[in-house]
Amino acid sequence: MSSIPRGKLIGMSVYNPDGTLIGTIQDIELPVGGGEIGLQILSKFNTIERVSWSMVAAAGDIVILKEKVELKQPEQPPTAPIYTPTVTTPPQPQQRGGIFTAVTSKLPLGKKEKAVCPTCGRELSWIEQYQRWYCYNCGKYV
Repeated sequence: MSSIPRGKLIGMSVYNPDGTLIGTIQDIELPVGGGEIGLQILSKFNTIERVSWSMVAAAGDIVILKEKVELKQPEQPPTAPIYTPTVTTPPQPQQRGGIFTAVTSKLPLGKKEKAVCPTCGRELSWIEQYQRWYCYNCGKYV
């Protein structure tokens, strides 16, 4: 009967009998009060799989299991909605005193229509204090 030291097992690749990679041994589980020794395997999906030592068919440079282990694929986190700017034609700039400003740069007090940045196409914010549109993406007044 041959034995394998714990230090050699840690880091070994573990394969199913059909040759598919399961993962890498991260640690050995020793049950308290009796039971079967097991392997903690970090799967190729970055999940921890537990396999009992009796499932090991062969161990040398790699570990081969007697029976196929089905890996639990990690749950995909819900994807955040992708920001899609409203596509509208930005106001055409007018020239006033040699400086280009958007037609909507001055609105009467209290009027808050939606506008888009002519540079990046994202929604502008109306800054009441300055009576101007501001693009938080570009970091400038329009």
